Amino acid sequence: MTTASLTPPTPRRRVLVALPSTDSAQCVIEAGRVVARAIAAPLHGVLVWPTAITPREVPRLLRLDPAALAGMVIDVAVGDPAERLHALAAAQPAAFMVLTADEHGRDPCDIGDVAARTLAATSTGAIVMRPGATLGRLARILVPLDGTPSTAAALGPAGELAQRAGAQLDLVLIEDAAAPLSAEPGAMASPQYLDQPQHEWPAFSAEFVQRFLGSIAHCPPGVPTRFFLGAGRPADEILRFAGELDSDLITLVWHGAFNGEHGCVFRDIVRGTRRPVLVLRR
Repeated sequence: MTTASLTPPTPRRRVLVALPSTDSAQCVIEAGRVVARAIAAPLHGVLVWPTAITPREVPRLLRLDPAALAGMVIDVAVGDPAERLHALAAAQPAAFMVLTADEHGRDPCDIGDVAARTLAATSTGAIVMRPGATLGRLARILVPLDGTPSTAAALGPAGELAQRAGAQLDLVLIEDAAAPLSAEPGAMASPQYLDQPQHEWPAFSAEFVQRFLGSIAHCPPGVPTRFFLGAGRPADEILRFAGELDSDLITLVWHGAFNGEHGCVFRDIVRGTRRPVLVLRR
């Protein structure tokens, strides 16, 4: 008779919602529910308060009907909000975190000190909700690409979210004539001249999607995709596509800085949109 060793089951990755002490709490909670339902994950609300409180007090403090928190595990903590959020995300696997942005933030992205420091500290994919932003569905996810493998490699969570939600990925490659071509090995730019665009463009787009979304990002097969090419200032083009395609979510890969080519594009998009933004760290 043999005895099989029992290993504890891997905990399901949860969705963390940073509960704000503002009127935007309801929108952030609803966004968290949309994501949690899509990936079949537990939903945890996190409230960091100046003094010790119990979860029972959360609806009153946030001026919410208790029904708004139904089915949500409530974690309360005392301390620095950004530090506590990072610690909670590190203590137990989190698939995504939902953050609310401050309308009058003084950080480079104008999202507020707590959201900015949380983004800088955590590697968990974070959905930033500016005041007035809503996420009532996940049907169209915009994914800007710069043609580099390092950016594509961070897109795995976006592909997984699209598959689980039944959403479409709208891939946008932006060509900026004023910017130098990337020297990163494996980078891919659009063809400058097409003798037979009816043949060459479909071949290029198919190769690009397979290489960057399939082979590098490991996007699950079967996720519907569309491929677009933009030309001009990257931040302006991405915001334009988000409006024209009616994107529910904009996915941005952040390199961890607010300066330089990538940092400036990231900063301008986050500051310039009212749509939810999924931030993935490279």
